[in-house]
Amino acid sequence: MIPDKVDREAHIQTVETMLSHLRRKGYKLTPQRRAVVTVLAQDRSHPHVSEIIARARSLSPRISASTVYYTLAMLKEENLIREIEFYNADNRYDTNVSDHLNLICMACGKIEDYEGTVPVSARTVAETTGFRPVRMRFESYGYCKRCVRKGGK
Repeated sequence: MIPDKVDREAHIQTVETMLSHLRRKGYKLTPQRRAVVTVLAQDRSHPHVSEIIARARSLSPRISASTVYYTLAMLKEENLIREIEFYNADNRYDTNVSDHLNLICMACGKIEDYEGTVPVSARTVAETTGFRPVRMRFESYGYCKRCVRKGGK
């Protein structure tokens, strides 16, 4: 069940929770996988894959791009991360796996999580329509504080 109010910290994956989950599921915790997990767990900016590859290589210099892509797919399948897909930009990755509002800046591309009340709860959708949501995605497009101060829209 998706809560009406998001407890941001309760839904953000840490290095320890991610590695523990993978260990329980029987995955090998290679240095490369640990590097990708560490990068994601320590980055709240919703990085795109090229950023993840670059940062993972600083921790594990011989990591290949295909290993990063495979690890991202595995983490997504295990519901440890969310992939934010765009049709006209690189996909981004989020360790906050709750249903929450993403604020997306149209000028600089920054994505941040809104910590207030979710626009509509899964419970409300289910009760009023009979539809049973599994996952909900909320996005708001506009301009971040920094871009507004710099003369953005």
